[in-house]
Amino acid sequence: MAEFPPEIIYDILSRMPIKSLARFRCVCKSWFNYINDPYLETIHVKEEPTPIMFPRFLPVDPNNNKLQCKITFLNLRVIQGTNWTVKKEPVLKICRDSSFFDPQNLVLGSCNGLTLFSYNRYPSYDGAIFFAVINPLTKQYHDLPPINHPITGFESPTAGIGFDESTNTLKTVCVILEDQISSLDIINVTRKQLRTRVHYSGMRTWREIAQIPAYPITGEGVFAHGRLHWLASRIKYWSPRDGRKIVWFDVKTEEFGLIDTPTPKGCSWSHHDQVVDLNGEVGFAFFTWNLNRLVIELWILKKEEWVFHCCFDLYQAPYNVVVSGCLNKNGDILFTTCDGRHLFVYTLKTGDLREVNRGDRCEANIRMYQSNLFLMHHINTSEKKMIV
Repeated sequence: MAEFPPEIIYDILSRMPIKSLARFRCVCKSWFNYINDPYLETIHVKEEPTPIMFPRFLPVDPNNNKLQCKITFLNLRVIQGTNWTVKKEPVLKICRDSSFFDPQNLVLGSCNGLTLFSYNRYPSYDGAIFFAVINPLTKQYHDLPPINHPITGFESPTAGIGFDESTNTLKTVCVILEDQISSLDIINVTRKQLRTRVHYSGMRTWREIAQIPAYPITGEGVFAHGRLHWLASRIKYWSPRDGRKIVWFDVKTEEFGLIDTPTPKGCSWSHHDQVVDLNGEVGFAFFTWNLNRLVIELWILKKEEWVFHCCFDLYQAPYNVVVSGCLNKNGDILFTTCDGRHLFVYTLKTGDLREVNRGDRCEANIRMYQSNLFLMHHINTSEKKMIV
């Protein structure tokens, strides 16, 4: 390999899958240096996203009484023209003491191939919120410092993970309520009751900042173009005429802002809505009723303007669905039932809607995963812990 000019070596490596590059780093020192060069990250051809499955209920290993979280890639492909099938590819396994790990993990967002999720520890330890970041490519995880704060008891923490290019730092942002309240009082929450905590990669504590969002936020944090985006919660003084808001957080300046949601082409009444990552862009999904049929409208935020992506009827799917993301660069959409038991693919070019033959019906969180060379360039290996 050393006999070739550097520009040829970089060109070859830029066309290789990231999984292969991760293995090639171990061949020799020169290969390691080429693959770790930030220039390769700049020119690397992006792979298409892959569905990744996080099980909600974990089996216990009878030999050591540990819960096993088997995270799996889903290899979807078309058979017989329009029918879809899926092949499971186990990625990594996390084992934890069953008395300290809540199997119902909550996926909170992803950034550059890293996934953020929250979990609870048992026996009951209600004085803290726990987070972890997993790296499916290198099969490693990193526990973040817990936030010592009473859990509200009716809703999960709202957080997101992003990357600050100005400081080459990963930042995790968590918005929490100052006091415990009942589920009936959530509609009366004001921004004065909110607190914002930020964690920097490599730090052992969270830092509270003065900035707080204009509204309480909900759902996953979608990171795109230097900002995290969440859906604003429905609150007491919400005006349907004004539409719903999206709250963003600039990870560089650590400031919050607002974006209006797009106006649906169909009926203005929404069954529910969702902010979603669509191939690295902020997407917004409307679930609306149109002529007594439930319809999904998808929009993409392009340069502060909403661009219509597609619209399709749920004539072959249950109503309780969520959008997982774009399945490929063609813009085909993967969505699942809320419990993750059923998968569906909408083909943008043909307008065809098909269920994927998954082979089982276990409950899971299914999200799109995008590999990124960032994983090998910017994470301090001393902060990582191997997943057993």
